[in-house]
Amino acid sequence: MDKLKVTLTLASPVVTGGGYMTLDALLAAVLFDRYGDLDRAHSEIPLRNVQGLWHGSAAFVEKTDVGRIAFVANLRAMHDLDAALIAKNKAGRVHRAIGLKRRSDFGAVMNSYKLFAAPHISWYATGDAEKVEALLHGIEFIGKRRASGYGQVSGVRIEKDDLDGVIGHFGEPLRPVPVEMFNGAGTSLRADAGWRPAYWHPLNRVICFVPLEV
Repeated sequence: MDKLKVTLTLASPVVTGGGYMTLDALLAAVLFDRYGDLDRAHSEIPLRNVQGLWHGSAAFVEKTDVGRIAFVANLRAMHDLDAALIAKNKAGRVHRAIGLKRRSDFGAVMNSYKLFAAPHISWYATGDAEKVEALLHGIEFIGKRRASGYGQVSGVRIEKDDLDGVIGHFGEPLRPVPVEMFNGAGTSLRADAGWRPAYWHPLNRVICFVPLEV
């Protein structure tokens, strides 16, 4: 496997939900879009893996602007509700009208996200250069709210590098690494963080040495 630097050229600002935007997470998302199978997506990430730790760094970005953006979403039931579970009115019938409180509870909600603008976004990694390039070739958008035009990618560059995607030149973590697995500088920042896909799952969160967030 090769030590790589992966760089995407960005044509529009990127919307994120926070976190470290690791390269393995990006590749897993591309694979999931292809197969629709989470386990297969995680098993086919073309990066080095040691005891569950993927050798893909967090994203490195030289931001030209940062901010937040909000979107309104409507909650809609995806299945029919059992009438026996719905509270009845005084006449013993199911309520047909939705009151103001329930409109507030189950109607439109506003979600706020982080947003940044930058000409490029980069990662360091150890992996199969050809497979990484094949996965990223033709990628059009990254991040959240892609259907709204955010995170548009206009170019991909993959080149050889000397960082392995885990530890930097000064012993700093390039990605979240569990404390007991880290061989770098013990003075680095620590935090409770997801360290492997699926990053949202509580079982994958432990105390890690971490880089600064994007």
